[in-house]
Amino acid sequence: MAIRTYRGRRAAPGPSPSLTQRLFCFPYAGAGAAVFQLWPDHLPPDLEVCIPCLPGRDARLDEPAASDMAPLVASLAQDVLPWLSVPYALFGHSMGAFIAFDLAHELSDLGSPPAHLFVSAQRGPSLPYAGRPIFALPDKEFLAGILERYESIPGKILEQEDLMAVLLRRLRGDFKLVENYRYRAAVRLTCPITAFGGADDPECASEQLRAWEAETASRFRLHILPGGHLFLQGSRDELLALIRAQFEA
Repeated sequence: MAIRTYRGRRAAPGPSPSLTQRLFCFPYAGAGAAVFQLWPDHLPPDLEVCIPCLPGRDARLDEPAASDMAPLVASLAQDVLPWLSVPYALFGHSMGAFIAFDLAHELSDLGSPPAHLFVSAQRGPSLPYAGRPIFALPDKEFLAGILERYESIPGKILEQEDLMAVLLRRLRGDFKLVENYRYRAAVRLTCPITAFGGADDPECASEQLRAWEAETASRFRLHILPGGHLFLQGSRDELLALIRAQFEA
């Protein structure tokens, strides 16, 4: 599994600072590495942003999207392990939050726990899915359900039938991961957890975000930022300032 890496610009003239930490990022349903490409320039220059390539997107576009969390996370763990020579953290938005959480447990079980877990726009993993699952609906109804909830697919993409066929296959697998998610954690994580939510996100209320507090034996923090479900776009600067503060603490 390919892992794309990005380093930000140097903070000052001179040699690049030595790499001392890594942040592994996982996107929301339907998205890929492009979501995080601008992040490094807002984060410490000694931090490397690492984006594992998930099935069904980017360099793995020809593969079917993963629809079962356990084998996906087991595969991710084996690919990530060689990169854990420095302290690392995990970030996941929406679907990515569940991937990051399960991966944190998998890597902890393998003796390499994360230094921090950042989760965003997702209910606490022990909570049941509160909505009506749509991942198994026919394409037309499935697409209508996506647009009703998120309205996040640009009109120009909706007009391209071939592209939409590929995107719907990816989204169907992604939505199954979230809607059919099964909580498997037997113990609490030892690392701090920071949760982020959008003030106007109809899919994830603050009490659902606060449920993440039960998943750590360490510190928990919750930040509500301006925006809806995809607040990581409009409130990117605020989000990354909060993440950066954790790395610089």
